[in-house]
Order: sequence, then C-alpha cells, then structure tokens
Amino acid sequence: MSETIFERLEQQLKQLLDEAIPTHVTDNINSALELVTVMEARGFSFQLKDACPKSLTDSLWCANFLKNGENFSAEYPLAPVAICAAAIGALTNQ
Repeated sequence: MSETIFERLEQQLKQLLDEAIPTHVTDNINSALELVTVMEARGFSFQLKDACPKSLTDSLWCANFLKNGENFSAEYPLAPVAICAAAIGALTNQ
C-alpha cells in the first residue's frame, strides 16, 4: 500500500522538527495552526489565503511562511495540507 500525502507530510515534519508535531496535523486545522505557532517561534511569519473565496464548490488554500525576505508557500484544497507543505519548504530551505 502506498503512503498517502498526509503520511508523507507528517513523516517529513517529524524529521525536520526536533519537537513532536501536533497529532493529525495534516487533516485537522487546529493541529495545523499549532504547527504555525511552532514555526512562528522559529522566527517565521505566517499567512493563509483562500484562493477561491467566492466559490461554493471549489477550495484552494495558499499558505505562506516568511523569514528574512524569503517566502515559502504551498497551495492545496485542504488548508492543513497547504500549511504543512509550506512549513516543510520553509524548514528545508532555511
């Protein structure tokens, strides 16, 4: 059985962060926002935008972490996945 995107993102976050990641971080917005708090403690600022604000059927979230003038962003229909992917990009490239 192949890994899901959720499992891959959680595994990468566990490798990149010294501390434990929140439970269900890739599929629970509250847990993903706990990850944002961890990232902000590391000096990142955060922004989450709804890229389809007027659509009743489509969803696309853009998560951005900013630090030292560099922007690390990711887009995905689920906000927690976008947040996790952007965090991985930020942690990998800092």
